[in-house]
Amino acid sequence: MMYFTGQILPYIAVAVFIAGVTYRVMTWLKAPVPFQLTLFPAPNTSAGRTAALAKELLFFSSLRRGDKTLWFWAWLMHISLAMIIAGHAVGIYFLTHQFTLIGMTEAASSKMSATLGIIAGIGFIAALAMLLYRRISIPEVRRLSDPADYFDIALLLAVLLTGMMMRAPGVHVDLVSIREYLGSLIMLSPKNMQLDSLFVIHFFLINVLMIYFPFSKLIHMAGFFVNRSMLLEAEPVYPTPAGVMRDARVLKKRSVK
Repeated sequence: MMYFTGQILPYIAVAVFIAGVTYRVMTWLKAPVPFQLTLFPAPNTSAGRTAALAKELLFFSSLRRGDKTLWFWAWLMHISLAMIIAGHAVGIYFLTHQFTLIGMTEAASSKMSATLGIIAGIGFIAALAMLLYRRISIPEVRRLSDPADYFDIALLLAVLLTGMMMRAPGVHVDLVSIREYLGSLIMLSPKNMQLDSLFVIHFFLINVLMIYFPFSKLIHMAGFFVNRSMLLEAEPVYPTPAGVMRDARVLKKRSVK
């Protein structure tokens, strides 16, 4: 079981994740679009559209205009998740000494890394708890929710809680061994997974999440870019050329079929 979890499952998870996300995105891109979906006013330049996309990605502006309470918790969840992912990548590579690059001591850097990780973890847990409460307490949302929605939250909480438990007092996490193990996976020469059982459980759940991701509603993270790119397309030029109208009618017929 340890051999499968440590040396085979990670490659299956990465392959399913990449192939699944690619397939879903390609499916969306191939779907017929019989008419332009641009929301006005729309930026007229590529730089403007890129800036609008970045603004929406960072601040969830459209959601904030619709429901400020939902916006806050959704924004907190995604920002906390971004901090956690970045913290894992940088913190494991530098063994929590990344802040020495800006003049901190190794001890201060480790303390700062742990503090930011705890803050991000607490923010993520609070956001998930509130989103779960919202699904249960609001009749309209509860009626539209299905078991998969609750499973998504449960899986994310399981991944997060096992990660937070590794920061508990008295729990020792060997970052050097973890970095060596993850490095061996990247170099396609995986070592035996002789690591703490809590890390093994956490790592196993992450692999499950990666396999599940392309088939779940969590894929909306990738769908965001496809959706926003369509809504931020350049304005159509009027009068519309005859050839463009003909192509639009053909697409519309195909979509009807």
